[in-house]
Amino acid sequence: MDPRRAGIARRLGRLVVPVECPGCGEPDVRWCEACEAPWWEAPLRCESGAPRLSALEPPLAAWSIAPLEGAVHGTVAAWKDAGRRDLAALLGPAMGRAAAALAPQLGVTAGAFAVVPCPARAAHTRRRGVDIPLVLAGAAAAGLSDAGLRALVRPVLAPGGGGARGAGDRLRWRAPAPRATRHAWRPSHAVPALLVDDVVTTGATLVRAAEALAGTPLVPVGALVLASAQGPTQGAHVRRG
Repeated sequence: MDPRRAGIARRLGRLVVPVECPGCGEPDVRWCEACEAPWWEAPLRCESGAPRLSALEPPLAAWSIAPLEGAVHGTVAAWKDAGRRDLAALLGPAMGRAAAALAPQLGVTAGAFAVVPCPARAAHTRRRGVDIPLVLAGAAAAGLSDAGLRALVRPVLAPGGGGARGAGDRLRWRAPAPRATRHAWRPSHAVPALLVDDVVTTGATLVRAAEALAGTPLVPVGALVLASAQGPTQGAHVRRG
């Protein structure tokens, strides 16, 4: 298609499905520079704002790229629940960069490394048209590989029965934990693992994923998410000034 016709097609498409930045609503752009900027930040520790993570022993270090507020919240919500699949082109590379920056802090310099996505429920994946944690895990594995680790995605967890994500923290916390699948990859020796999810609020999902891996050769050494929300009784995020 010649450029003139392509331009006309884009304009007609925008009349049917308007394009706007999911963070600030600026029209005619997939995302603006200002709302893209937070996704270029290096990941920082966020477990102090996720009170459920204190239930783990030993503690699990968790990192996020940005606080779940304002334009960041709008962008993540648009990708997850507003059909903006094109935002994978923004958030996937952001996760890859974050994982590459995080690699030196994981304490692993050689050998295999597993990236384990927190399980998405089948109903959510069907509604969204994409398995978001799996996409993010793939991006994180690519970033770790770029940093010199032999990282592979290992989707070994499946959701437990009972309460679903989005049912409220109390129901989610009491529901059966995700389980390691019977047909999952089973290494013969301990392998460090990075848990990956889209966001962390109380930390319940990450805790349950880590507990589900207990007794398996996969040993969680940290968790990485796109964005983190401050816990209800915790202090402010520790982030760059």
